[in-house]
Amino acid sequence: EMQEPLSNFHIINTSYPQIQKIHSNPDIYTIPNFLSDEECDRLIAKASTSMKQSLIKTGKIDLTQPNSQRTSTEASIPKREAPTILNKITNLVNCDDDQVEILQVLNYKQGQEFKAHTDGFDSATSSSGYLHSGRIATAFCYLNDVETGGETSFTKLGLKIKPEKGLCVVHFPQTLDLWEDELTEHQGGVAVDEKWILTSFIWKHWKGDFRYDEDFLPSLTDDII
Repeated sequence: EMQEPLSNFHIINTSYPQIQKIHSNPDIYTIPNFLSDEECDRLIAKASTSMKQSLIKTGKIDLTQPNSQRTSTEASIPKREAPTILNKITNLVNCDDDQVEILQVLNYKQGQEFKAHTDGFDSATSSSGYLHSGRIATAFCYLNDVETGGETSFTKLGLKIKPEKGLCVVHFPQTLDLWEDELTEHQGGVAVDEKWILTSFIWKHWKGDFRYDEDFLPSLTDDII
């Protein structure tokens, strides 16, 4: 029996409880109930203390700017305030804590959206404290049930995912050679009902620029999730 050639993508923990592969080439996984209702509620409560306008990385070193492509608000969650969540992500995605970019909680109110993008870059880049690296996996999780609107659409695959509280989605924006997989292009549809989401980006390398050490981040709340 011939073995399949190894794909040049990061390999996650495919034995994670309840994991489902919903698309191949590009591989996309969903994990229902990845976060508990209580974890979702506590993340929203923590983020709500410091929401601000979402920015977009332009691919140049650390240049971020508001952009009509992305109209949500967001808060950065220091990993030290969500160790259980970080542990779940690293177990699922099969990576070290330091490969996980700062956790972000996003909020979309009626009419807000994130237009089509991949999460990746078209080659190695330096950003968010990572040097000459790239995002080899994305894990995002819906933090509330959304009755109408706000689906995540993988635009080149005809695939739509309805937000469901606690559901995690994993995809791979760049190969291990740091080529961008344009088939992972996706968008957050225009919100009708309010949507909350947790995003985490996993980089190939460890953080190399210690000005971005999370110890420098202000604490949000005393609740350690």
